[in-house]
Amino acid sequence: VVEAARGAGMTGWQRLVKVELPLSAPIILGGIRLSVVISLATATIGSTVAAKTLGEVIIAGLLSNNLAFVLQGGLIVAALAVLIYDGLSAIERYTARRMGQETA
Repeated sequence: VVEAARGAGMTGWQRLVKVELPLSAPIILGGIRLSVVISLATATIGSTVAAKTLGEVIIAGLLSNNLAFVLQGGLIVAALAVLIYDGLSAIERYTARRMGQETA
């Protein structure tokens, strides 16, 4: 596709904006999705160093042997991770369809 754009006489910037970025948008969004979920997990374990984060309830439950706190915190973080992952996956699929690419 890039060679066809070059053959059609597009400049470097035109190829970048009209061909390469639209083709790579689903892959870029996949990387953003992965980094957001990893950031959520990292924010959760930040409570181990006394940071006010999502894992505060989990750490409090572990310190006091309170299984209810651990489950409550774990389920909230897991639900948030699944919602974020699924939401960004939907955006990625929409972008791929819009760009004429097939996704599995």
